Amino acid sequence: MSAAAGVFAIATFQSTHMVLKAEKILKEAGVADVRLVPVPSQVSSDCGVTVRFAAAQVARAAELLRPLEDDLQGIFVENGESWIPYT
Repeated sequence: MSAAAGVFAIATFQSTHMVLKAEKILKEAGVADVRLVPVPSQVSSDCGVTVRFAAAQVARAAELLRPLEDDLQGIFVENGESWIPYT
């Protein structure tokens, strides 16, 4: 899956602690545009925080986050007004 510049992906987790851990992993690995953002309502109706990053690096991010997969709810790529699960 390729992504245009300015398009983002997110990784959602079961706990805020894991979101913070994911943010640290992605930043230390040099993934572009990493920051914490609210979970988009298109992804979940729950209030919460997620980690956002450049969609162009979604495959690399998915690999980096593999050690956290027990708490990972999903990785989603921005597509206009919606979010598509990354597979």
